[in-house]
Amino acid sequence: YAGQFDRRWGIGSFSALVRDLGGVPSLGVTQAPRPADDEPDADPAPGAMPRAAVAEGAPAWHRFERGALAGNFLHDQLEWLAQEGFARADDPMVAEALARRISRTGREAAAPDVVHWLQRLLRTPLPGLGAPLAELQRLLPEMEFWLPAEKLPVAELDALCQAHLLPGQPRPALTARELHGMLMGFADLVFEHDGRYWVLDYKSNQLGPDGRAYSPEALDAAMLHHRYDVQAALYLLALHRLLRARLGQAYRPEAQLGGALYLFLRGIDGPTRGTVHLPPPLALLDALDAWLGGPQGVEATTC
Repeated sequence: YAGQFDRRWGIGSFSALVRDLGGVPSLGVTQAPRPADDEPDADPAPGAMPRAAVAEGAPAWHRFERGALAGNFLHDQLEWLAQEGFARADDPMVAEALARRISRTGREAAAPDVVHWLQRLLRTPLPGLGAPLAELQRLLPEMEFWLPAEKLPVAELDALCQAHLLPGQPRPALTARELHGMLMGFADLVFEHDGRYWVLDYKSNQLGPDGRAYSPEALDAAMLHHRYDVQAALYLLALHRLLRARLGQAYRPEAQLGGALYLFLRGIDGPTRGTVHLPPPLALLDALDAWLGGPQGVEATTC
C-alpha cells in the first residue's frame, strides 16, 4: 500500500486550546472532547486574595462542592432538564425524578438542595434575555459541532477574540501552535426566544462565598482568565453557520443571532444573576469563516 497520511492532522477542541495557557504545548495524541469537559478544577484569579469561607447557612449554590466532577454533574442534570423541558422543572414528578438522579450519583443528602437550586435557576430572569430559562420552548441541548481547520495559526484566532470579545481587557495568551484537522465541541444549550437564536454555556466556577463575588467585573475576569471568550467565538460560529444552512436566504444574523450567554450557576443571587452576555460581532464571525473552512465548513448534530 503506497498511500500517504498527513500525520499533522488531528482533532482539536477548546479544552485543548486552553490546556497550556501561556505555556509550552503539551505533547501526545489529542482526544476528542466530551460534553462539559471544560470545567476547571480550581478558579484562581490573578492577584486574588485567599478565598473567604462560605457561611454555614449560605444558599446551596455557594456550599456545593467545587471542581470538574461537580461541574460535570451539574451539566448532566441541566441537560436532562432541558430534554424534559425546563418549564416542567417545578412539576412534582420531574422534581422527584431529578432527586433520584442526584441520589444515584452518591449525593443523596444534597438532593433536596440541588433540586431547589436548579428550580430557582430556571425561574430566574436572565439579563440580556429578559426571560427565565423556564419560559423557553425551543431547546437544543448539547449541540455537537465540527469545524475544519487547515493550518490555522492559533495566534490569529487569539488576536481575533481579543479584538472583538471584551476588547481592551487583559487575558492570558493562547499557546502558539498550528491547528490542522478539525475543531469540535459541544454547546451546552442552543435555543430560540422571540425570533432570536442563542448559545448558552453553564459554568460552575466558584468565585467567592456569596453573591457579591459575582459582580460584572468578577465575571468578566473569570471569562478572560479561563479564555471562555475563545469558546464563545467557536460556539457562535457554529450556530451562525447552522442557521445559515437551515434558514438560507431568510437568515439575517444582525436581527436573528442573539449572541452567547454564559451562566455562572453559583451567581444567581449576584447583581447580574451570574450572567455574561456576549453580543455576536459579525466582523469576528466573518473572519473566523475565512480561517475555518468557509461558509460550508461546519457540521452540527441537532438531535
